[in-house]
Amino acid sequence: MGFLVANRLPATYEAEARLLVGPLSADKDTLAAAGAQARTYAALATTTPLLGAAARRSGLGDSAAALKSKVRDVTASDVTRLISVRVRDSEPARAALIANALAEVLRARASTGPPEGKLHIVQPAAAPRNSVGPSASLIVPLAAVAGLLGAFGIVVLVDSLTTAVRTEGDLAAASPVAVLGSVNGARPRRGDRPLVMEAEPHSAAAAAYRMLATKISLSNSEHPLRSLLVLDAHGGRSSGRLAANLAAALAEDGTRVVVIDGDERGGVMELFQHKGKASTELVQRARPLRIGQVTFDRFRLRGPRVIVIQPRKPSEPLYPQQAAETIEHLLAGADFVVVSAAPVDSSASSMVWAHAADATLLVAERDHTKQEQLGPAVESLRVAEANVIGTVLCEVRV
Repeated sequence: MGFLVANRLPATYEAEARLLVGPLSADKDTLAAAGAQARTYAALATTTPLLGAAARRSGLGDSAAALKSKVRDVTASDVTRLISVRVRDSEPARAALIANALAEVLRARASTGPPEGKLHIVQPAAAPRNSVGPSASLIVPLAAVAGLLGAFGIVVLVDSLTTAVRTEGDLAAASPVAVLGSVNGARPRRGDRPLVMEAEPHSAAAAAYRMLATKISLSNSEHPLRSLLVLDAHGGRSSGRLAANLAAALAEDGTRVVVIDGDERGGVMELFQHKGKASTELVQRARPLRIGQVTFDRFRLRGPRVIVIQPRKPSEPLYPQQAAETIEHLLAGADFVVVSAAPVDSSASSMVWAHAADATLLVAERDHTKQEQLGPAVESLRVAEANVIGTVLCEVRV
């Protein structure tokens, strides 16, 4: 914008005329008296009578105001006794004409005084060849700085107004339950291994999942947890990836883990799909599993020792007895069951799974989940008599 403005503005030219107060050479007192009058003449040059006379002399009519807008400044030095008249105009010849006219009017006004007060034009103004503005090299950097400062101001304003969770500290301040840590929800670089625990087992992201698995395992020492519901707060979509990686972390020590993909969106199995179908390179389809009135498709992960089951008709309503029966049936052949469900505010099935599971973990997404959403989410889960053991911050939204 600064570049466009600088190129569209008309060029400005500056002409300068110089006058000397008093004789070129004289005694000390005469020169001192001449220097004392230099500033007086400079101030006199911008008065209305002199500007009007200069306007008539330069052919601009009787408008002193029009001429004053073109006179940049009139400066004087009591040491050198020089008066400088600078005029700016869009026409270089006219700028020189005005400067010379004002210098001539000022010289004529002082011609009747004593020798130490007379003025001599020592340098008439000439039409300048180069313009003094607008300077694109100055306007563009200034416009860039102004734009950056404006953008920074907007960022600061938005930052001060937002209530999104950004750190574990924000989460701890807003959550009525304990904060169990934070994990990175970003996809691994290796596309053929969608789980961080398998693709990058020695990374900091994998270590965070192991830490979370340890905290969950030790969260109830008197009655060890055997089933856990993982679900997002309002509008989240990270619970599926978190649940799958958490299951892989739990399975590292030989624990037999089953993951129930209870989210109607298929958040867990979506990780292992290619073009809408389960990739045979990532999962192995097993025989369907029927528990009560519900039929589940069953898959074995080819990496970690984890089994994923998914309701064949995920849109069908889920009842408390069915959820409890499903978890109990799975625990007969497994050590731990992880359930991934839709956000607490968008699915009745999430409330049913929360009632059936031993514990519930609430996921907050950085820069997405609002602080004011956490309290109502926990209260809704408690209505379902859920054992909400804590919240976890997902640093990168899936």
